[in-house]
Amino acid sequence: MELKKYQERVIQEIKTFLETLAEEQAKGNKHAAYDACKELKFSWLYHQRENGLGKDLPTFCIKVPTGGGKTLLATQILGLAYQTILKSRNGCGLILWVTPSDQIYKDTLKALKDRSHFYRQSLEIWLSRRIEIWEKTDIHRLTPSQLQSNLNILLLQLASTNRESREQLKFFRDSGGNIVQHFPPEDEAEAHKKLKEKITNLDMLSDELVKTSLGNLVRLCEPPVILDEGHKATSDLARKTIEGFNAAIVVELSATPPKETNVLVRVSGKELLDEEMIKLPMNISNSNQNSWEACLGQARDKREELARIAQKYFQETGQYIRPIVLVQVERTGKEQEGKGFLHSEQVKEHLIRKLGIPEAAIKIKTSEKDDIEGIDLLDEECPVEWIITKAALKEGWDCPFAYILVSLNNTGSQLSMTQIVGRVLRQPYAKRTPYTELNESYVFCLRRRAADIALQVKKALEDEGYEGDLASVVDRSEEGGKPQIRETRIREEYRPFYKKFEGKVYLPRFCVKEGSQYKPLDYFRHLISQVDVSKFNYAGIDWDIADDLAAARESFYRMTLEQEELEKLEEKESLILETDEKVLAWMTVNLPFEYFGQREIETIAERVYERLCAVNKDLKGRLGLVKFAVKERAVGFIQRETDLQTQKAFEELFDKKRLQFYLECKECRFEMPPKIEIKSIKRLNHDDGSQLGLPLFDWVAEEQFNEYEKSVALFLDKQPQVLWWYRNLVGTDKFSIQGYRQNKIYPDFIIQQGKSRKPVASVLVLESKGQHLADNADTRYKKNIAAYFNKAGRKVPWQKLAKDFQDNQFRFQVLDEGSMRIKIGRTI
Repeated sequence: MELKKYQERVIQEIKTFLETLAEEQAKGNKHAAYDACKELKFSWLYHQRENGLGKDLPTFCIKVPTGGGKTLLATQILGLAYQTILKSRNGCGLILWVTPSDQIYKDTLKALKDRSHFYRQSLEIWLSRRIEIWEKTDIHRLTPSQLQSNLNILLLQLASTNRESREQLKFFRDSGGNIVQHFPPEDEAEAHKKLKEKITNLDMLSDELVKTSLGNLVRLCEPPVILDEGHKATSDLARKTIEGFNAAIVVELSATPPKETNVLVRVSGKELLDEEMIKLPMNISNSNQNSWEACLGQARDKREELARIAQKYFQETGQYIRPIVLVQVERTGKEQEGKGFLHSEQVKEHLIRKLGIPEAAIKIKTSEKDDIEGIDLLDEECPVEWIITKAALKEGWDCPFAYILVSLNNTGSQLSMTQIVGRVLRQPYAKRTPYTELNESYVFCLRRRAADIALQVKKALEDEGYEGDLASVVDRSEEGGKPQIRETRIREEYRPFYKKFEGKVYLPRFCVKEGSQYKPLDYFRHLISQVDVSKFNYAGIDWDIADDLAAARESFYRMTLEQEELEKLEEKESLILETDEKVLAWMTVNLPFEYFGQREIETIAERVYERLCAVNKDLKGRLGLVKFAVKERAVGFIQRETDLQTQKAFEELFDKKRLQFYLECKECRFEMPPKIEIKSIKRLNHDDGSQLGLPLFDWVAEEQFNEYEKSVALFLDKQPQVLWWYRNLVGTDKFSIQGYRQNKIYPDFIIQQGKSRKPVASVLVLESKGQHLADNADTRYKKNIAAYFNKAGRKVPWQKLAKDFQDNQFRFQVLDEGSMRIKIGRTI
């Protein structure tokens, strides 16, 4: 499955942290997580934690709004952990996956057990291991050999791990089955004593006998922990329980983490909206109907309208959508009918008898009655169009076909409605349709002021992780409400400057001269085609992997230390070790360089292996023990060597004057159109409320900026040397610069310099970098490309476009947060 851009960003930032953490741990640093954060210059203070053995416990949170794919990110992060801080485990062992509720537990279990589901496939791609999914009820079947040769995920609900009730204590109770095989025999008191000395927080049956419980087995494994909805596990008991499992790392997933949480990466609601993951704005309808029946009638009409549009969309594209209405009532229990509160059965009867809804299309979902259990709501044969509930869908339930929420709560309680607002957010197929109505969500409420409803829904969206004005609440109480899609145009005062270009602004891209023609610089055609893998610097490979081999063997033995007299070492190795040839074949398939042919990848793998065996005499025949560590280093090696050769090809093209700007070639230039369509909630203004003075377009959406980018924009807007500025975004229809690496650069700002409110022959492209990114590899690369951009942009042949621009200059500047104002001042 292809990751979204924000997911790629999250993975890259986590990877940087885990690599730094691994380096600190390799030094024996007892405060590795704290110092890794310090080294990466995070702006927040890391809160240190220890596990039950007193070891440093790296703990961090990924803040992702509802609908952002937290579970997929969790699988990716686990893969990264096993290739960095846990690589000595060779992809084996135990993972603890903790969920807060029954619904989330069921959904996660179903997805991870499904071999065709992308969650499961994501893990398998990362680890290339057999994966076993376990529940508390069947984990007693786990054998030592399974633990050593497979990746085992134990899925638990948070409540079942705490020691507060008789039921929960079963987790820590002495157990039978295969669990006993992980511990020394009962009559070997000395082995029990040594095990207790090594794992000091094991529960004991007596002073000399370790309890063979599931809780103790987890402690032996020192598992990485995924803590879903981490904000639900903030109590002292919950934290001590997780720490007491001797966790190696804790990854919290949350839309609304508490203040003291170590939030390593944040995903904004805007990123989800840009990636078409969610249905926003959310439209509020409240016509002050006096009866719940009339409110249901409105919702029925809206559902039918959406269904007609969905049918048209299906005929055009083949993608099926069946809009579903969620109806929230006041009572659902059998004994609660006829007591003055609106009951689920009343609503169901009205839908059938008065509104003509087929009974098969209506389901009730409560804590006692679950009509949708086991039903695939996305199936084209599924008839469900209405789901009636009270609060059973308040968390963990997601169906992208859910478009409409109807709240029939007569009490005016804020809590009940806001609990399930997030259930109508997911966008079907994570892809917007050409029809605005199918890209938004809808709320119908009974007898409440629209302004109050809007505030409540906004608060509910913030509770789902959609902060600030991006909460996207649109009041549709009055007829004729318009979706907040705007057509923004180049401002009137700038249009005369570009009349000769039909109102368009042209920007250059690198192009390559081929004979008498010019072609856009193509990464594969012009750069990768020049890469010769036989010329990689294999002789420079001097990776000493003795420590990796030792750690892998040590880890392997530690898992089965208590079984030495019961199972021979050679037999255990045969369960784990693969032949070097098999590992090389695996590596050839899993090296992520699709642009190289099969033979080229095989050559690289073989040459790397030959060199490694020459440097590490103990490696031959044991490559399987360190295959993840070797693959990780090989990926870095290949990327570095590729970048060196593509950089050389890039520079040679420039030196031979074949790489240049040429605006007469339509494919070699970017055309900024005179008007663009944007979806916006709030207009960007200065802090004092005054409107912007210098943007190129007449409307600038505040959602397009993070805080640092916003400060750059507001600073530019006050500069007298600026004629206009434009906020450039990431997208196929946005301005980009192809360098000698595969991913294109999307500068943040484009600036036309001016004098006396007229353009001068200078256009500036700006890339803004936060302080923590000021000197990383990506920033250095962009500065290098900027230097070539500036050389090529000193004089561009505009003659056939306009005589006024024949000496026009283009420059590219990378701004560091700390020196932003100074650099802009010097540049313009």
